[in-house]
Amino acid sequence: MLDTKQKIIITAEKQFYEHGIANVRLQQIADEAGISVGNLAYHFKNKEAIVNAVYDGLLEKFSSTLSTYMQHHNLLDFDTQFSNIFHFFKANDYFLNNLWEIERTYPAIKAEWDNINNKILLQLKKRVELNVKKGMIEPERFKGSHELLAQSMLLTITYWIPQQLLKGKLAKEENFKKALWHLLLPYLSSKGILEFNQIIVPVNF
Repeated sequence: MLDTKQKIIITAEKQFYEHGIANVRLQQIADEAGISVGNLAYHFKNKEAIVNAVYDGLLEKFSSTLSTYMQHHNLLDFDTQFSNIFHFFKANDYFLNNLWEIERTYPAIKAEWDNINNKILLQLKKRVELNVKKGMIEPERFKGSHELLAQSMLLTITYWIPQQLLKGKLAKEENFKKALWHLLLPYLSSKGILEFNQIIVPVNF
């Protein structure tokens, strides 16, 4: 059974998703949670405290998701990470719905989110470097092209799902992963294409 604090956080997540952080009042959260505003204030002194509690838990879970790094020593490691990130965002889509509000209004949460983005970028770059060494990805034809590839993948990871939602489209895992793989495909060597066709295409294409 949920305690009151957990109930408040779960209710706030739902309200933030449906209405946006800026439009949710403490009274709405209290009413939805079935408690008084006074009881809510006992646990959280203001809405900012609730927002911080919600996002602290969220970003901790996301960091845990990213810990599944380098489980496979082939292209499947990219694919596994793409899947893990997609499922995390789908399970916590209120975060993406409120991304701009967080970046404008909650600097401490934004700093944590920036740290996670930097971690994702670093992991992508290391995966690219490893696959260059293994002959799966071609060496850079132009200086900095692999850095741009990693940055493009990060942008897709972060903004592809919100774009689908804004367009009223269903965000499907297969399309999310295809968008990312089509960024990587031009960089694969003939050896990489062979492995891609063997282990990635049967799963995603």
